[in-house]
Amino acid sequence: MTLNESIIFIEEMEEIGDIWTQEQAIRVYEHQSLQEALNDRRSSLAEFANIIERVLN
Repeated sequence: MTLNESIIFIEEMEEIGDIWTQEQAIRVYEHQSLQEALNDRRSSLAEFANIIERVLN
């Protein structure tokens, strides 16, 4: 992930309430493309939401 891509990643995640710093985004996803990073994070958030839903039900 490039510095410019990390900005896009941060903006995309902020739209769904997932706040990241540029340093965090680059550290976690430095070897992935922007699309791979977005897909990975969205998948992780969906999995987390499913766990929360199961616990509450």
